[in-house]
Amino acid sequence: MPYNPLDSFEIRDNALCISGKTIAELDDSGIKPPCYIYSKLVVAEKIKLLRDTLPKSIKIHYSIKANPFPALVSFITDNVDGLEVSSMAEMKIALATGIDSSSICLTGPGKSYEELEIAVKNDIVISAESSLELHRLDEIGTENMHKPSVLIRINPNYTQKRAGMKMASGSSQFGIDAEQVPELLNWVKDSCIDLHGFHVYSGSQILDAEAINYSQKKTIGLVKKLTSVYNKPIKTINVGGGFGIPYFTKHTPLDLNSVGKNMQELLPIVETIYSEQPINTIVELGRYIVGESGIYICKVVDKKISRGKTYLITNGGMHHQLAASGNLGQRNRKNFPVYIANKINSPIKELVNIVGKLCTPLDLLGDGLELSKAKVGDNVAILQSGAYGYTASPINFLSQPKAHEYLI
Repeated sequence: MPYNPLDSFEIRDNALCISGKTIAELDDSGIKPPCYIYSKLVVAEKIKLLRDTLPKSIKIHYSIKANPFPALVSFITDNVDGLEVSSMAEMKIALATGIDSSSICLTGPGKSYEELEIAVKNDIVISAESSLELHRLDEIGTENMHKPSVLIRINPNYTQKRAGMKMASGSSQFGIDAEQVPELLNWVKDSCIDLHGFHVYSGSQILDAEAINYSQKKTIGLVKKLTSVYNKPIKTINVGGGFGIPYFTKHTPLDLNSVGKNMQELLPIVETIYSEQPINTIVELGRYIVGESGIYICKVVDKKISRGKTYLITNGGMHHQLAASGNLGQRNRKNFPVYIANKINSPIKELVNIVGKLCTPLDLLGDGLELSKAKVGDNVAILQSGAYGYTASPINFLSQPKAHEYLI
């Protein structure tokens, strides 16, 4: 059956509903476009699906970079096992949730000395991306007489071919090349570092379960090999994530059952890795948890026809939702799921382009869409907007008004 992004939401009185309220009802309660609205219900259902499908022993971490809206992060934290952060600001958001700091992991290349120092002092786990980071962590630990908790992020020598964005193999700014790790492990033994284990993240936005299964199998094999070289017990394996969500009509949703079955089959291999206690096997997920929960809403403020084409001009635009616009001129731009929120199933249709207020032809939110016939004052809804939406957009471009964010 073809994927329908509306399946996550209720339709009532010909209008899109979010957490039981129509767009008009939300507007009456003070939620005004342009805005992002995130559904607690959709997020909770996605986490429950992960819990029900993946092995019970798998730890689920939320990657804050996907959506750092504090209220959303706080809600998610109550339902997951840990948080992945990639900046000082994200560390502060994570710590503010009250989660045990040892369940927070700092990732990403180019970490500053200050970031590393704050992470160590707060008992945050650090995923080291280079030998320099490891040496800095040893120095910080020695100065503070406090062993840093560290994962070594590995840049593997196998390729994730089906990723929307590849994050490993070949030459990469991410992680330490697998062939360089054994020598570093000998150095780590005599350092101040408390090596918890290893971290491998091969790619993101993967819809092919077999590709994820392949990467996870290779990751466990690689970690087992490196642990035998290290010859000391480890506590943690972070196998990354990369679980994708469908955005376009040709996309097929990820077969999570296949991923869960594969992970169950890998657990006996994990148990053979040198450890003094059960190993924490972590999947870090961002987009998969929040992507389908978010809707970007903007209002039609003008409607015009130019040489046979109809334009709906909105009070939003790519400065709020860059991904839907095609990320600054993407060659093969595709439309996100777009609807007239207060006229979802109207029988009267028209072919339209949806644009924003910016003085650039790149400010295109929908191109050649057949939608319910709209008028000034109607609301445009862009679904699949919960991940890499607002904070991944050029918010200050042309100094237009900001969008609001709501969790309901």
